Amino acid sequence: MAITLYGIHPVLEALKKRPRAFHRIILAKQREEGSLREIAARAETSSIRLQYDALANLTRLASSEQHQGVVAEVEPFPLADCEMIIAGLISRQEAVFFLVLDSIQDPHNFGALIRSAVCSGVQAVLFPKDRSAQLTGSVAKASAGAIEHTALCRVVNIAAALESLKKNNIWIVGTAPRSRQTIYEFDFNLNMALVIGSEGKGMRQLIEKKCDFPLSIPLEAGFDSLNASAAGAVVLFEALRQRKYNRQAPSAGR
Repeated sequence: MAITLYGIHPVLEALKKRPRAFHRIILAKQREEGSLREIAARAETSSIRLQYDALANLTRLASSEQHQGVVAEVEPFPLADCEMIIAGLISRQEAVFFLVLDSIQDPHNFGALIRSAVCSGVQAVLFPKDRSAQLTGSVAKASAGAIEHTALCRVVNIAAALESLKKNNIWIVGTAPRSRQTIYEFDFNLNMALVIGSEGKGMRQLIEKKCDFPLSIPLEAGFDSLNASAAGAVVLFEALRQRKYNRQAPSAGR
C-alpha cells in the first residue's frame, strides 16, 4: 500500500534513492520553482507519472499545507535487518553507532531525530512496531528527506532488541536525567546504541535497566528535561564530536 510523501526535500531525496518506488507525482499548477523543475525532470527521466493540480487539492492529498507544491504516492519506506547491518559493519571493521527510539510518538520528533541521526553518522535507527510514530509522510517531512539516508529497523520489542545488541558486543547508552554521569564526562568512542525515551516520560524503567551507561544532560534555569528531539540532538552531536575529532579509535567491543 502506497504512502503519501509531500514537500520538496522528502520527494527529491526519495527520487534520488528509490525512483522505482514512485506511483505518481503531483505538482502544483503554475509553480516554476527550481526544485520543482528538478523534481519534474527526474520524474520524466524515471518514467514516473507526472500530474498537475490546484494547490487546494495538493493540500487535501497531503493532509497538510506544508507540501511546498509537490505530493507523491510512493511505496512504503524499506525496512532493514539489524543483524545484517551489524555483520556488514563488523566485516568492514567499522564502529557501530545506532539510535534506538523508545516509544517516540510525535511524528515531528521522530523525523527530527532521524535527521539528527543521519547528520551525526548513525548507521541505523531502531524503533518499535507498537507505541511509536510510524513511517509516514509527516515523519519524512520533519526529517527533511534524511529518512532516505539511513537504515530503518522496526523491532517487535525494544528490550529484546537491546539484549540482542549486547550479544553483538554493542554498549547501550541512554539519556537519564537523574544520572550523576553527564554526557560530557563520558567517552563515546565505543561500539554503541543510544536510546532516546518518549516525550514527557523518557525511557521506560525496563529499558533504562537495560542501559550500560545512563547519562544526563546538564541543564540550567531549573528545568529538568529537554524535548526528546532536542535531547537526542545534543547527545548525538557530542558523540559525533568525540568520535570524529578525537584521535582515539572507537573500542572494538564491550
